[in-house]
Amino acid sequence: MSKSKKEEKSKAKMEHTTCYCPFCFSSRIMEEAKEQYSGFFTHLRNARIEVLRGFRTLIDERISSLEKQKKKVTKVKVE
Repeated sequence: MSKSKKEEKSKAKMEHTTCYCPFCFSSRIMEEAKEQYSGFFTHLRNARIEVLRGFRTLIDERISSLEKQKKKVTKVKVE
């Protein structure tokens, strides 16, 4: 990691410690827990990936069914 990115990260961390809103508080707690419970967070990440793959399967099936539908063609007599 470059020096400037490390500085940005530490600056963001400092801002989170001074903020007392519920979102910053929960974010800080989750960041601290990631180190202690890394296996748990790995499983959560994999679960999110699986959910997205499930949605992708549904979308792919719907696309293929729409592509397979035959278009109705009607003949029109021109006089």
